[in-house]
Amino acid sequence: MNLSVFLSHQWLNFWRSRNANKSLVIQIILGFFYLLIFIEIAALGIALPFILKEKMAATNPISIYTSYLIYYFLIGLLARFQFQELPSLSIQPYLTQNIQRKYMLRFLNTRSLIHFINFLPIFAFIPFTLVVVLPAYGAMAAICFCVALFALVLNNHFLNMYIKRKTVNNAWFFFAVLVFIAALKGLDYLKLLSFEKASSSLFLSILHYPLLCLIPVAFALFIFTVNNRYLKSHLYIEELVTEKKRKGGKSFAFLDRLGDIGEMIALDLKLIFRNKRPKSLVILSAVLLLYGFMFYPKYIATNNDAMLFFFALMIIGIFIANYGQFLFSWQSSHFDGMMTYNTNMHQYIKAKFSLFLTVCTLQFLIASFYGLLSWRIVPIQLAAYLYSVGVNSFVTIYVSTYNYKYIDLRKSASMNFQGIGAMQWLQSLAITFGPALLFFLLNRFAGFWYAIIVVSLPGIIGLVFHEAIINWLVKQFNFRKHKILEGFRER
Repeated sequence: MNLSVFLSHQWLNFWRSRNANKSLVIQIILGFFYLLIFIEIAALGIALPFILKEKMAATNPISIYTSYLIYYFLIGLLARFQFQELPSLSIQPYLTQNIQRKYMLRFLNTRSLIHFINFLPIFAFIPFTLVVVLPAYGAMAAICFCVALFALVLNNHFLNMYIKRKTVNNAWFFFAVLVFIAALKGLDYLKLLSFEKASSSLFLSILHYPLLCLIPVAFALFIFTVNNRYLKSHLYIEELVTEKKRKGGKSFAFLDRLGDIGEMIALDLKLIFRNKRPKSLVILSAVLLLYGFMFYPKYIATNNDAMLFFFALMIIGIFIANYGQFLFSWQSSHFDGMMTYNTNMHQYIKAKFSLFLTVCTLQFLIASFYGLLSWRIVPIQLAAYLYSVGVNSFVTIYVSTYNYKYIDLRKSASMNFQGIGAMQWLQSLAITFGPALLFFLLNRFAGFWYAIIVVSLPGIIGLVFHEAIINWLVKQFNFRKHKILEGFRER
């Protein structure tokens, strides 16, 4: 069974699916956006040497370009871990057939290469090489330089595949790479070790001695072989389908003291840790905690309190916006069964609110360390926290009663628009830009402390009267319950 047969089956599977037309429209829209991104990156690759020459006339643009390549590949590995899914399940139907494993492995490896991340380097590396490297070092050096870079891209690709299969999409690897990148940049910033100079020296050596490009090629072949051998020895249905289940359930015994609400929170936490899409959203919420280092110093220097509040709202309340917009959809695959039980919807919705409150409080406490940058960040983040838990949490729960779309939990959150409609886009805009605009107007025309108090007050009121608000939300859910159930049955 050759590769073309596998690919033809994939093609037929796409067109015969129930939502083929809808999927095609989404793919065309995404393809258009990818094309725009690729064109912009290619334009940047061509214009970069001229920009560097204008800004840093005394510095060699090739030296600057190569000094940041180490971060490109590390961040690329991080992005792959988040965005690139394992294609293993696509060969599940073939495992019971009389098909040699080498053909299935060839298909898996080829199919995994078809990803937008693997096409980015074409537009990032080749324009710069043609415009800058080729005139300076000649054709042989330019070709070997590109070979080395693309070998490292393939190395990243198969290394990511291997790590994800070994760790079963373990979030700790994501944070380990993130911390490693931060440590490298920190050492560079403190001038203890210069990894940027080391990166520049390594890639400039390839330009001076083109045959050195064989080293990254050898690395790529080694990682490919290791990944292939591991996959070949684990190409069984029970390993591809139930490996995630064999991880075992996490125990949250400390929630037992909260009774039924604690049990419902524990079920939400298990759902998050066992499935790709909710887990990806939680990881994203954690990563956004680092946004303060990127944006706070700039707006502290310009005394732009409105922008500080906007980013505080994102950093502290992002979990509510991301996880909350699919509040009932997370259980869409078994929501019919839930409604046949004697489910106390007041406790169910209160458990969701309690989860929001807990996660948001943790994010607020961690983000409080940004107060070391400026004392003004502390009241701004407190106002953002109160507004998030006292207003945005209830708005999000209310909007989720209008979400009637089924969600496949197995799929990653990256570039996944399943379950997202106009209401979710409007909700995201309302709970971020709405309070930020209010804070901006109050701060501009009434003063800093007046803005802090007025924005915090609705949040405090929401927390005080949360029981009454939850009762009203239960009525809203009951009013639209059958529409939600009907929508979840559409796969």
